[in-house]
Order: sequence, then structure tokens, then C-alpha cells
Amino acid sequence: MSFRRTMYRAITSLAAILVLAALPLPAIAATPSSITPQGAGADVAFFFAEGSTQPPFDTWFLVQNPGPAPATVNFTFQFQGGGSTVRSFVVGPTSRFSLFANQVIPNVAFSTRIDSDQPVRAERAMFVSFDGSDVSGVTAPNRTWLFAEGTTQSPFQTWLLLQNPNAVPATATITYFLLGGGAPVTQTLSLPPTSRTSVFVNQVLPNAAFSSRVDSDQPIIVERSVFRFPGNAETTETGFNAPSTTFFFPDARTGRSLSRFPVPFDSFLLLENANTTATIATITLFLTSGTQVNLTQTLPPNSRQSIFLNQIVPSGSFGIRVQASQPIIAERSMFFGNEPRGAMNASGSPDLATQWFLAEGSTQFPFTEFVFILNPNPTPMSATVNFQLPGGQIVTRTFAIAPTRSLTINVNDIVPNSPVSATVTTSLPSVVEREMFFTKLGSLGGHDALAIR
Repeated sequence: MSFRRTMYRAITSLAAILVLAALPLPAIAATPSSITPQGAGADVAFFFAEGSTQPPFDTWFLVQNPGPAPATVNFTFQFQGGGSTVRSFVVGPTSRFSLFANQVIPNVAFSTRIDSDQPVRAERAMFVSFDGSDVSGVTAPNRTWLFAEGTTQSPFQTWLLLQNPNAVPATATITYFLLGGGAPVTQTLSLPPTSRTSVFVNQVLPNAAFSSRVDSDQPIIVERSVFRFPGNAETTETGFNAPSTTFFFPDARTGRSLSRFPVPFDSFLLLENANTTATIATITLFLTSGTQVNLTQTLPPNSRQSIFLNQIVPSGSFGIRVQASQPIIAERSMFFGNEPRGAMNASGSPDLATQWFLAEGSTQFPFTEFVFILNPNPTPMSATVNFQLPGGQIVTRTFAIAPTRSLTINVNDIVPNSPVSATVTTSLPSVVEREMFFTKLGSLGGHDALAIR
């Protein structure tokens, strides 16, 4: 991580770092108690491969306890190169809890395991320069991880972050599938026990757009971070464990389609075909008017494809469904504002569900939060949203959603000036996403995440 840390110090001014530290964010909701053994009384576990409190990064963990009983939550931080430490907190019933990792484990690169004695949901948000990223916790390690997005072409840098939570070393093989096809590129590395490892892909595969697959002889966790310059715009995603023939996205937008922030949006759909034969992808865009736009894309074998959605819908917002003739991987990336531009990335959901959880959320200055609910069904549905506040209060709203379109909820209009988690329950199978925007250093940044099933 020393190379990564030096690089960001070189390209981020001291003034920018000082402003980053001053960004108003939700306050810590509890004080650490004595250290407890990892997983003591554990009922739920979450894993996060990425994490850094080295300048210029700020890392937060957001824990949602939707149940009626307090939850004892243990954080095990596993450091780059080996070693770990544990901290324990209590999260009150029907509440949301924020942990600012920079105050607990300063100036380190790390992975995290969260264990709880009650069913909770967990996310991790990271902020750098004017932008940020957010991911939901992984509930179990796996031997295979797949990513559709990845680029080392200027102005991008891509990192893979690998967490080995095991007490023994792991051997990981990374396969890179190039844009348009061609011979895949492979890389093999050893992961020390209970550690986190960083791979700077620009040094391995320069000037390329690609998808990637990570295979390990031990169950591990893998995330991918992409940085766009100038300004360190950041997106981070956890990989898929298996491809699917169907994916849903609650939101994508093009042109100046967000009235609260009337800036230009560019959206891309990224598709990875790791099969040895070509695959046909049928893509449906669910416009807010209820109209559907359909297109097909042929994906060569062992390839990654990019679809610039602005060329299909020049200005608008819409949900997306991807259906493929063979299992593939699908992600959506959005870039917004003027230079330096903010960035968001979301993995598609292979499944629909009727209950979704959002651990992260804030309407405190400078945040504006939106929740998007996609109804891909041919009939109307209802959605009930319980907004959970740090003190345990619940604010409930019910919405009607017309067929084959997304609903946009401005959370600031419902729960002003507060950290907030949310539970979304729908009358028909749906998919839910949260986006958060903030202005800092004169630019518009943001992050988003698919809700947790």
C-alpha cells in the first residue's frame, strides 16, 4: 500500500486533505468497549476487503439494527501484510450506528470482519478528495470473484483488494478479460493469513479496459476500486461469486436528468462474458414514462463490452434489465458534473425481492440522499419505507409505483438533517438502490449502493 499512499499524497494537495478532514459527516454513535474475541456470540458476519485510514482516505462503517433487541457488534480489522485488532460496540434496537474508522485505527490499510449477536446489516463508505464510494458487506468468503468493470486507460487507475480471513495462506489467480476479446492475461499471488493485499492493476495490465476473475484455493473476499483523475473520483464494488442470465438496476441517468443537481450525467453498462462462446444480451430500459426501450448486444467469448447509454437515451432516467443467453456479469457506471467529475458504480442484482435494507444514509449537510425503487412488473405495486434514525425512532412512508418504472424518493424531504438507515418492503418483487450526492472542493461527488436483500 506504500506505493498507493505515496501516489495519492503526490496528486492531492495538503489543502485538499485538510478540507477532507473537515467534511461534516455523521458522528460516532458509541464508544469502544473492551476488546472481545472475534465472533464471540456471533449470529451474523460481514466482510469488507477494502479500507484505508491513510491520507487522503476517510473510512466509515454504517450498521443498521432493524430488530427490537440491542446488538453487540465486533469489528475485526485485518491489516495489510498481516496482524489484526478487534473493537466492540453496542447498536441500539431499530437504530443506525456510525463508526469513523480513522479515529479507531489511524493511518493503516486494512480489511474488516464484522460479527454481531443479532441480525444487522452493514455498509462501508470511503471518502477521498471530493468524491466517495460505498459497498455492502459480504456475508461469506468465496473461492471465485467476478468483476465486469475495470480500466487502466488514462485517466483511470484500478486496484484489486483481496482479503484472506483464514489462518492459513491462500493462493489467488487473477484472470483479466480484455475489451473486445483477445487472449486473457493471468496473474498469481500469495495472500498471507488474516491479511489484506492490494494489486495495482495499472502495473500489471497498462492501458487496457477489462473485466476480471479471481480464483483462490481458500475462500477469500475481493473488491475492486477505480479512481478517475483529476480529483480522485472513486468507485468501489465487491465482486460476484457466480455469473447470471438476468440482472436488474433501479437507476441510470443521462443528460441533465436530475432536477436537484442539473449537471450532465453519462451512464455506461459494462458486461463481462467469461464463456468460451459468444453470448447474446437483451437489454431493457424502463423509462420514467413507462415506455420500454429494447436493444441487443453480442458479447464475444472471454470478453468485456461497454455500452454508452447516452447514445440510446440522450437525456432521462430509467431502470435496467439485462437478460443473456448464457450467464454473464453486469455493472453500471455513471459519471456526472463538470471536470473534475464525480463517479458512481453499481453491480446489477441477479434477483428481485420484496424486502431490502439500506444501512447507510444521511441528509445532514452536505448530503442529499435518493432512494430508487424499480417495479419491473406489468402491474402497479406499493412500497413501504421505514426510515430508522440513530436514536431508534422510525419514520414510515408508503408509495404507489406504476408498472415498469422506477420511483425516486428524495429522503431529505422526509427525514431532514439526520443520519438514516432504511428498510423497504414492496408488494411485488422489486430492486432498490440508494444514491448520495455532496458538494466539496467546488465539485459534485457522490456514492451509491444496491440495497441488501
